[in-house]
Amino acid sequence: MATMPDSSQLMEAFQAFTAASEQLQKRYEALQEQLGRLRSELETVIEAVPFGLWVLGDEGELRFTNRPEGLEGAFLDGPPPWEASAPTGLRHFKDHQGRERFFEQESRLIEPRAGRIVTLRDITEAHLKAQQDSREERLQAMGLMAAELAHEIRNPLGSLALFSGMLVEDLNAQPTQLELAQRIQEGVQRLNALVSNTLTFSRDLHPKVTRLELASFWEDVKGGAGLGEGIAWVNELPTDASWNADPDLMRQVAANLLQNARRALEDRPAPRIALTGTLESIDGTAHWHIVLEDNGCGVKPETLARIFDPFFSTFGGGTGLGLAVSHRIMVAHGGLLHLESTVSQGTKVHLRLPAAR
Repeated sequence: MATMPDSSQLMEAFQAFTAASEQLQKRYEALQEQLGRLRSELETVIEAVPFGLWVLGDEGELRFTNRPEGLEGAFLDGPPPWEASAPTGLRHFKDHQGRERFFEQESRLIEPRAGRIVTLRDITEAHLKAQQDSREERLQAMGLMAAELAHEIRNPLGSLALFSGMLVEDLNAQPTQLELAQRIQEGVQRLNALVSNTLTFSRDLHPKVTRLELASFWEDVKGGAGLGEGIAWVNELPTDASWNADPDLMRQVAANLLQNARRALEDRPAPRIALTGTLESIDGTAHWHIVLEDNGCGVKPETLARIFDPFFSTFGGGTGLGLAVSHRIMVAHGGLLHLESTVSQGTKVHLRLPAAR
C-alpha cells in the first residue's frame, strides 16, 4: 500500500512547481520582448524599403502595408495594387504633379487560401533608359543607312545645283521660264539641306563639354527662336542650375524644341511655354532635370511612339530629323530625353544631364 506524501514533501513540490512556473514566465516575457523587438525592427525595415508592400488576406482584406497613405496619383492601366483585379508586371502611373512613373508589380501567395503579398517597385529610371537605349540602337542602324544614301545623292545633287543656277542666270530675261527654273533651284536647295541634316544625324558626336548656365542659356536661345510676343514665356530655372555640356550641340536641341513648341501653339488660345528645373540625385550623382512645357495641340499616343524616328514629322514642311538629332545629342552627353503629351492639352519635354561642378 502506497504511502501518502507528507506535508513537507508537498510543500517542496509546490515550491519547485512555483519556481519552474516563474522561470517559464520569465522566459515567456523575454521571448515576448524579443518578439516585440524583432517585430519593431521588421516593421522599420519594411517601412524603409524603396518599394510598396501590401499584405492581403484570403478575402482581399488589408492586413498590413508600408504605404498606409496610398499613392498620390492614379494608375493608367487598371486598379491600384491592393485591389484583387489589379494586373501584375509593368504598371503605368501618373502622379499628382502630372509626371509619368513606371512600376513593376508582383503578387505572391503566402500559402493556399492564406492571402497574398503584393509589391510595387519604382522602375521609372530603368524603364526610360531601356527605352532610350533601344531607340538609340534603332537610330544608329537607320543613320548608317541614311548616310550611305546621302553620300550617293550628294554628287548628282551638286550637279543639279550647278545646272539649275546656270539655268536661272540664262533665263533672267524670260520671267515665265525663270519662275520655273527658280522653283527647280529651291527644290534642289531643300534636298541639299535634307542631305546635310541626314549626314549630321548619322555622324559620331564628340561633345566639347563646358559649364552651361541653364537659365541664361535658354534665354539666349529663345531670343533667336522667333517665338513672337503673343507666346507667354516663363523661365523658372534656378540661377544655379547648370550642366556639363557642349553649348553648340545643346543649342541645336533647345532651338529644335522651341520651334516644335511654337508650331504646336499656332492658333491656340493663350499660348504659353514654361521652363522648370529640379535638382535630382541619380546613382549618387547630382543631375539637373528640366522640363519644357507648352499648352499646345499635343501629340496622339500612336504618333508619340514614332516621334523620334528620322524623317517622321507631324508638321508640314519639316525634315523629321530635329528630335532624332536632339535624341542623339542627349545620348552623346550621357543624358536623358523623354516626352509626355496629351492631345489638346500640351506637351512636356524632359531633359536631364549631370550638374556642373
